Amino acid sequence: MTVELVIDHIGASGDGIAEQDGKRFYVPFSAPGDWLRVSVLEERGNGNVAAIEEIFTPGTERIKPACRHFGTCGGCGLQHLAPDFTANWKRQRIVDCLSMAGIESAEVLETVTSPLASRRRVEFIASKRKKGVMIGFHLRRSHQIFDIGDCPVIDETLLALVKPLRALLPPLLPRNSEAKIMATITENGPDLLITAKKELDLETREALAAFTGEQKLARIAWQQSAKEIPEVIAARLPAEIRLNDVPVTLPPGSFLQASKAGETALADFARDALSEARNITDLFAGVGSFTFPLAASARVHAVEGDAELTASLQAAANRAILPITSETRDLFHRPLLTDELNAFDGLVFDPPRAGAKAQAEEIAKSDIPTVVAISCNPVTFARDVKALMDGGYSLDKVLPVDQFLFSPHIEMAATLKRN
Repeated sequence: MTVELVIDHIGASGDGIAEQDGKRFYVPFSAPGDWLRVSVLEERGNGNVAAIEEIFTPGTERIKPACRHFGTCGGCGLQHLAPDFTANWKRQRIVDCLSMAGIESAEVLETVTSPLASRRRVEFIASKRKKGVMIGFHLRRSHQIFDIGDCPVIDETLLALVKPLRALLPPLLPRNSEAKIMATITENGPDLLITAKKELDLETREALAAFTGEQKLARIAWQQSAKEIPEVIAARLPAEIRLNDVPVTLPPGSFLQASKAGETALADFARDALSEARNITDLFAGVGSFTFPLAASARVHAVEGDAELTASLQAAANRAILPITSETRDLFHRPLLTDELNAFDGLVFDPPRAGAKAQAEEIAKSDIPTVVAISCNPVTFARDVKALMDGGYSLDKVLPVDQFLFSPHIEMAATLKRN
């Protein structure tokens, strides 16, 4: 079935939304004001997913995509929208989520957007087929792989590995299998973690070790599933990053902010907000993206659930003789309690997408003067901020940070002050 419609706005998932004859339509790759003919594909929730067949009149925010693969490759969804529109739309997502949580009149700053070709951490999908190995991303709403050629988002260092990986992997992967390749830029070259169901024999290990030297990788590691501890196959140099100019070794596959520009924007925001604090705790600290900048002027206690990350953070702090202590602790099941929190005069927390409901409720009962909340999910961010405000905190500035170009994702940081 085909329908003619005009797109009203962009929804939370990045699809254009139109209402017509009492029905709602979700149209990927559309822009506000587009007059389109679409084909209806399937029902979704209270509406219908549709695909563009013809653009009669483009909306004023529609531009030429930056990549020739846009619309086929599943990596991006918003390249057809003007950059200023996208930045404002992502900022408005935060405003809307705060409003839905009952938080009105929040001071949400302009979005800080990372530059093109700045993505320093990316997960490729490798698919072994009869004619070889395809490397790229899943097609939109599909298990098929788009074999990536160029990309305006990924750092050129990582993009340059795709062709050599296509040559490396065919004899290593079983037929009709898939592998995940987490690639991260470090100070000493790219760091790769390959996840694939295959027992490594001597020949495979030798091939991986040779590849590490040929491509000047820092390290290559392998695991058969995400639940396994990665095995380092070859390490040419330490897989280090610099956090406030302190070298920190990354455990294989560990979390890192997607771009250096985004990491800097978030860290500067936290450091400015906590400039008067002298005893800070960094919750969900990871490898120390905020711990090390804050430790330049304060004592910092870093709490993280992953023991490898905690060990790496503490080892780097010890080498640099910084006033940092650390603790391995599952903050979802065992959050810091009020009495523990009251030992600090500043706090920053940066949980995964699920947010930090239990921990936020404990922070809300504390007397910490200044709290910085950082999140990659505006929905759980608003929920956790509301918990703090219900406990007597007031919301100051909120900074949107776009590290995931051309996607609906947005990160944010907020300052909260104890009334």
